[in-house]
Order: sequence, then structure tokens, then C-alpha cells
Amino acid sequence: MPPIQEELRRRTRLTRPQVRIRTAHVVRTAEVTARIRRIVLGGDDLAGCADGLPADAWKFLLPPAGRDRVDLPVVGPDGVPGYPPGAVPPVMRAFTTRWFDPAAGELAVDVLLHGDTPASGWARTAVPGGTVGLAGPRHEFFASPEAGWHLLAGDESALPAIAAILEALPARTRVVAFVEAEDEEDRVDLAAPGGAEVVWLYRRGAPAAGGGLLEKAVRGLDRPFAAAQAWLGAEAGTVRSIRRHLLDERGLPRPQLQAAAYWKQDRTSDQRDAEVFAAYQAAVAAGGDPDDPALTTAADLA
Repeated sequence: MPPIQEELRRRTRLTRPQVRIRTAHVVRTAEVTARIRRIVLGGDDLAGCADGLPADAWKFLLPPAGRDRVDLPVVGPDGVPGYPPGAVPPVMRAFTTRWFDPAAGELAVDVLLHGDTPASGWARTAVPGGTVGLAGPRHEFFASPEAGWHLLAGDESALPAIAAILEALPARTRVVAFVEAEDEEDRVDLAAPGGAEVVWLYRRGAPAAGGGLLEKAVRGLDRPFAAAQAWLGAEAGTVRSIRRHLLDERGLPRPQLQAAAYWKQDRTSDQRDAEVFAAYQAAVAAGGDPDDPALTTAADLA
């Protein structure tokens, strides 16, 4: 079976020359659930984004609190991006593509509203006409046609990725998807292949990190993993535990696993971004492949 990481690296190299800072504007918004708001973006700069993969992640450059516009970096004569005098650097957050409509030139992201964070604040107040910057995308999933079956496991922060992956899988794909959420109010309809088993796991007031719901569900699977492909997206500690279980106890070959730490307990998004970037720089300096998507989560999942 082709290694997932190799295919993601290959695609990253193909698209790297096209990566640039794009400008997009809010077209419309919608309430998906009480805690998830969909933001649909449009604009001429989205042309050429049709060759993405499900669960692609974009780095959004958002207006800081109190501003209705975003100052984007510009590339100087030395080829290095920077900000002109007087510019206010944007807030940067990563969001997963929920869907992209090439005919309409629209890209949608579903934002989980949690607390008084910059990303949640932007999503709550986003109105048509608002401008954001986009950098990317970063590829985080590739479905090998040789996989015997797929395992997807994530909490509500990974719900847009899980939904996009399920919709993209061929009709008869065998897949088990575990989705952890607070309660039934977080549940959404998922368009899954006919061979899919989608299981919702509800915390009902239990802590969002360290509760063990996802790991218990994965450990309870009575299936062979040698020919499986697995994708994980949740809190860093949860993903780390499930990853170790799959690799060390269930015999899942490492190249057939893609794991993403979507958030980390007791860390803000800014703190995590700084940690991840520092770990990425160190890994590249030590000889790591700069196009390897695993380098961005190496610190969380070691």
C-alpha cells in the first residue's frame, strides 16, 4: 500500500510553487449547530484551488479584534514576506476546508465556537463583505485505493475534516468513524459511504480532554489493522495515546497512519503555533523533509 505520508509530501511539492497569500471575502454565513458556524468565502483569488484533497487545512489571516480589515504581508525585494510600515499583523489560525465549489468559486469552513478566542470571535461576527487572507493549503489526508478499510477518529474540532473525508470516499468503502462531541446538539448529518459505520460518542459534561471516549472506542474494535488506513484528529494527548495503541499494539503500519493534534490542553492556539513552528524548524535543521506534514505535529505526538 502506498505510504500516506509519501503521497502527501509528493502533492505538497507539486503545489508549493502555487502557494501564496490569497485574499477572500465572506459571502454568507450559516449556523450548522449551536456551536458550529459555517463561513463561506469567495473571490477571484480562489480560482485554481480545485485540486485539493479532503481535510486540506488553510492558514487564515484574520483581522485583529476591533478591526474590520486585515493587513496582509507583502514580498519584499529580497523575496521575504513582511509587513509595510503601519501595518497591523493579522491573527493567524488554521481551518479545515469543509467544501470547495469550483463552479461558484466558494470555499466553506465550519468554525467551532468555544470561549472568547480570536477565531471564535471572528466567526461569530463575520458578515458578508469581510476580508481575510489565506495561505496554503496544507494536505492532511489521502485515501489509498489499496486500503482494506479506513478508521477515522476525532472530536468536534475535527468534524469538518471527518465530514469531508467521508463525502470523498468511494461509495462502497469500508470505514469506521468515531466522532466525540459534547451531546446530541453537536450532531450533524454525515454523508457517508454505504459501507460506513459512524458512531457518535457523547461526553455529557465530562472533560473534553483526557476522558478516554475515543481511545476506548478504538480499543474496542475487533478488526485486523494490517491493511487498514487510519486518520486521527483531536486533542494532542488523546491522539498520542490512540496513535501509540494502533502502532504498538494493533500492528498498524506507520506509513498508513495520519495523526493530527487539533488542539492541546492548557495551551492557547498562539502558544501551540509557537511550539509547533519551533519543533518544525528544529526537525528541518536536523535533516527532516520540509514537505513532510508529520513534522508539524511531531512535538505533540512524540
